[in-house]
Amino acid sequence: MKKMIAILMSIVLLTVLLAGCTAGSSASSGASSGGSKNIEGKTEDILKRVYEGIDKSIQLPHLEYIVLSEDMGSNGVGAPIEYYLGVKGLPFSEGTVSEAAIGAVPYSVCLIRLNAGADVEKVKNDIKSNANPAKWICVAADTVIVDNNGDLVILIMTNESSLPGAAKAIQDSFKKLT
Repeated sequence: MKKMIAILMSIVLLTVLLAGCTAGSSASSGASSGGSKNIEGKTEDILKRVYEGIDKSIQLPHLEYIVLSEDMGSNGVGAPIEYYLGVKGLPFSEGTVSEAAIGAVPYSVCLIRLNAGADVEKVKNDIKSNANPAKWICVAADTVIVDNNGDLVILIMTNESSLPGAAKAIQDSFKKLT
């Protein structure tokens, strides 16, 4: 009888421990990190919604949009993915970058949608550690922000003297999306 009670107590304890571990791991490593619901739509459309949400007094440069893919530049034409995100091999399914059409303004906003189950915090840390705010000729960004909203990760690189308040306004608009 004592043996049966000990086995039952062990099963209950193990069940409680496993339930606690499962709840903790899904909140910290899943693509929905931050408790945000995933936002529907293509990354280019979402990025345009981000811009619509910023104060009109912030004058962004004329922007060009580029579709991001892991094999960018592999054919010898165009810049590789590392030019935009600082690193290759990220687990993303689609992405868009908007950059200043004139290279004299250090401005780049990259938005990627992570694959299901991707570790959001690891991706953010990889981008933050490897993004190059001096990737342009003769100019550099002095503000680098990496953030997420659900399964979307955004990299914002700007220069406060050229575009005061732009980086924070973009981040705030991005975080308000639902």
